Amino acid sequence: MRKTSKNFKYLITFVLFSIFLASCEKDISDTSQPPGTETVNVSVLGKKLENPYSVMNMQKALNNLLNNLKEGEYEIIPSHYYIKFKPQNDDELSLLKNDTSIYLYQYPLDVEIIEGSLTYQDLEVPQGQPTYQYASVPANYVFPVVAHEILEELFIPEDTTGSKAGLPVPVEDLVTEALRITNNLEPSYNAKASWRPAVTMLVWDTTLKISVPIKHLKVKARRWFTTYEGITNQSGYYSCNGTFNGSANYSLQFERYDFEIRDGWLSTANINGPKRNFNWNLNMKGGKEEFWATIFRATSHYYYDDIHGLRRPPQNSFWNTQLKLRAMFESNSSNGTHCASCRFLGLGSAIKIYNPQNFSMDIYGTTIHEIAHASHWKMDSFTYGCQNDDNCAVQCCLGDLKVAESWARGVQWELTRMLYSQYQPTYARINYTGVVQDLIDGFGTKGTFYWWDSNTNTWGSPNLYRSYNDLVTGYSIRQLEDALIGQLTWNAWKTNIYNLYNNATKENLESSFNYWNTY
Repeated sequence: MRKTSKNFKYLITFVLFSIFLASCEKDISDTSQPPGTETVNVSVLGKKLENPYSVMNMQKALNNLLNNLKEGEYEIIPSHYYIKFKPQNDDELSLLKNDTSIYLYQYPLDVEIIEGSLTYQDLEVPQGQPTYQYASVPANYVFPVVAHEILEELFIPEDTTGSKAGLPVPVEDLVTEALRITNNLEPSYNAKASWRPAVTMLVWDTTLKISVPIKHLKVKARRWFTTYEGITNQSGYYSCNGTFNGSANYSLQFERYDFEIRDGWLSTANINGPKRNFNWNLNMKGGKEEFWATIFRATSHYYYDDIHGLRRPPQNSFWNTQLKLRAMFESNSSNGTHCASCRFLGLGSAIKIYNPQNFSMDIYGTTIHEIAHASHWKMDSFTYGCQNDDNCAVQCCLGDLKVAESWARGVQWELTRMLYSQYQPTYARINYTGVVQDLIDGFGTKGTFYWWDSNTNTWGSPNLYRSYNDLVTGYSIRQLEDALIGQLTWNAWKTNIYNLYNNATKENLESSFNYWNTY
């Protein structure tokens, strides 16, 4: 059944790819850097290690402990397999990631990992194709329809509760001997004492000028083929769900089940931490790590924190896969872009965030803005408004662009100021309007120099100041979101707001909408 569904999905992808190609064209044909080249980092890997958990080495260790053991009297059999998955495309990679019973790594598990190294792309894998994914799986694992290679048969007694009682020696003695004969026995290793990995994750906020916690971040600790994980709390702290007797490799990926921050065409943004037997405290400041973490903070806010009753962003599902945000570590005239149909069936990265040199507050706000587009598309793809140059398919993106951009600007203002109370986005009449803020925040004289030139699809020039007296107040952000459903045009949205809600200032809606729709 799984294979049939997957093949059907491929068929639909092939048929619809040409329909959606134009709206994703910027993502697919981006040649500012060849896809994936910025992600290659061969310095991740150190020397290859002899595997103490191979069936062969475990058998040797057992024989050494039982020097009078008759040949074949006790045979070690595989409890796990060490696997190299070879996904051919993003769809197959998503299929692997959706299996929460295994832990995937972008690099081999039997090599030393360089602390501080970032994303890794195997040199055997063509650029634009997912790199190999490594994992240990139980011997009875049901493999997905993804090409894979069994690298080695494993016996992991710590993870093999069913066979522990049958071992003729204590588990800790067997593991210690296997480590010794493969030259992996660390001076700090203590088979009789265990420790629990824990982390504190912070990032430098260039707006607040302080280090702030990164919450909702999944961090892993791995010792050979066994992984434990945890999710950071409000303080950026977590204590993982298992213990080790020796040092473990810490790592983190800026990814959750429903979304992923990418450092390139197909690679998840990640950091390889230290190998140690005590806590890992990391304060990200500067470089890609700070950029990734800031995008992650905004994304996790929209998914998991208080959003004043708004609908949550798109969830991971068969037809609409994990929302992918590509962190573009480069300057650009645009702070961010959203390709609506790129998310359908996982066709590319739906969102791109540019300009890492911007203040944290502005990167945060841009991320909220682009996710608001994705949420709008999820809520009502038929009336969602696309960019003029997106050439969207006829069955989608029929709505007025200024409705989509005004809505995203309003959500940007509403959610970003929950962390940055003085935050005020830049508005422009005709397109990136401030109508949402005006309908919520109260009375006053509102004005702006900026306007949008619909003929050139860019900011108008020269600046032209206009102002008006805002006499509307008291609408909630959720009310304005609900009023978007089924509305194709600027005036239709206004009329729906008027008809749906009994607001004492509703008679003044006309003046607010007229102001923001005038050069």
